Amino acid sequence: MILRRILLAALLTAALPRVARAQETLPSEIVLGFNPAENAQTLQRSADELARDLSDRIHIPVRATVTLDYTTLVESMRSGHVHFGWLTPSPLVLAERLFGVRVLLTQVRRGQPTYYSALVVREDSRFHSLEDLQGGSIAWIDPTSTSGYVIPRYLLLQRGFNPSTFFTRQVFAGQHDAAVIAVQRGQVDAAAVWADPPSERTGAWTRYLANRPGPRLRPLMYSPPVPSDAIATTETFAREHPLLVRSVSSSLVAIGQSEEGRAILRRLNSTDGFVPSDIRQYDLVRQAFRATRDEQSRARSGRFEDPRSMRIFGLLLLGAALLGAGALSRRPRAQRWSAFGLFALALVWAAVAARIPMADFIKGWRDIGQFLRGMFPPDWRVVAEVMEATVLTVRLALVGTVAGIPLALLLGLLSAENVTPSGLIRRASRFACNLNRSIDLLIIGLILVSAYGPGAFPGVGALAIHTVGSLGKQFYETLETMDPGPVEAMRSLGATRLQVLRWGIWPQFTPHFVSQALFRFELNVRGAVVLGLVGAQGIGFLLQTYMRGAEYGKVTVVIAAVVILVMALDAVSSRLRRNTA
Repeated sequence: MILRRILLAALLTAALPRVARAQETLPSEIVLGFNPAENAQTLQRSADELARDLSDRIHIPVRATVTLDYTTLVESMRSGHVHFGWLTPSPLVLAERLFGVRVLLTQVRRGQPTYYSALVVREDSRFHSLEDLQGGSIAWIDPTSTSGYVIPRYLLLQRGFNPSTFFTRQVFAGQHDAAVIAVQRGQVDAAAVWADPPSERTGAWTRYLANRPGPRLRPLMYSPPVPSDAIATTETFAREHPLLVRSVSSSLVAIGQSEEGRAILRRLNSTDGFVPSDIRQYDLVRQAFRATRDEQSRARSGRFEDPRSMRIFGLLLLGAALLGAGALSRRPRAQRWSAFGLFALALVWAAVAARIPMADFIKGWRDIGQFLRGMFPPDWRVVAEVMEATVLTVRLALVGTVAGIPLALLLGLLSAENVTPSGLIRRASRFACNLNRSIDLLIIGLILVSAYGPGAFPGVGALAIHTVGSLGKQFYETLETMDPGPVEAMRSLGATRLQVLRWGIWPQFTPHFVSQALFRFELNVRGAVVLGLVGAQGIGFLLQTYMRGAEYGKVTVVIAAVVILVMALDAVSSRLRRNTA
């Protein structure tokens, strides 16, 4: 009887994709989204294996994409660029709040669909209870980390400890390995990280410090069981493709039940398989997420209740500025020294108010030295990979620059007083340039990555948009400083506005146009490296991947490639600018 049911379930699972194909309008491909816990490249290879296996089972092309962080993954799901996301609990709750999600499966690790959070301290520390940590320092992971922020912070609140006042210093380590290393080095007193069941006394601190010399860590507090990562889709996609969603869900369960599939899942995320689930199993995380958000809001609203520090700082800066402008003294020597003194006082006041720990700053140089020692010898095995990413970075910068130049030139012409007689058009064009320039390149990149998903397009788009404002301003300032003689001569002879522009303005403007466009290309190459850090591909994305995996020998190769690229571009563009001058 049991064997008959198993065979029937297998037949239904195999037939379901074809039924779905017959009854539903299916997308041309399915996209699975993942966030890199440590090394994005390793994860991408394992995710590609899972995508191929899933594609073979549901008979639809499946593509795996690794995003920079969970925020990007959530936004990619909301925009429809990712159909199924592998989400940790806190981003899952965030997605539920933003657009509604349907939880399909929960991953199983070491036979359990749950894990734990723990606060860890050094074994040789004086901390033996939560109360002992009062007035100390702590390393969280990031505000979306379930085990490294949301759950432990919620438990502190539940026990009557407000983290904002309980700790004198709080930092975000970004990764669990960085957090436990910070505790080991004595940079912070405690860290919040993931943990295995309390009976095993293992977790992030035993995994990441296993091969590192130095003091060991011990857990100070454990959380209740927390539901593990979920496979989820949007409610909209689930309503539009119910059979396909069911097919994907059953196929992933089947993958976890096969030897080959379990091997892929273990390489992917140390996963043994999946069990069916729903959003109700994440109620604890939802409560913790809500409580920590409310606590953060209260902490932010009360942060500047006493404005005396801000007033004193403002008065010191104002006095320094007035003295520097000569408004408060007619004796130049006394004026300069007084302005310098007030500025120095304002600087010291700002440093004290910001709680900049100079002792920690000095101590940190030892850690920088250790980091630099880890960068040598360089890992030259990744040269080919770095070169490929470098070429992609140059392509992004080139396409972004060329795409932005036409609109930048148009705005420059419309903004120049000696080209456009209408004051209204000039003011509107200049406002457009200034508005464009006021938004940082990194912000534009983050917006485009969230809207379109990680890839080359957000990088090209961000560079093109930023090029328009920056070059537009340079163009119109250059146009307004040109010799007016040829223009006036042509106008006196009755030349049309187009003829004046073509023969009176353009010949003078061409060398400046080429020089400024080449310089903008140089800046965009550097910008493309930074954009890679937020998921826009290229060498910056590679750098982020190696840093997350603590592969510092590979980081050295990336830095060397960036230095060589920038120097080469500077030499070539300088030569071209001289030739067009």
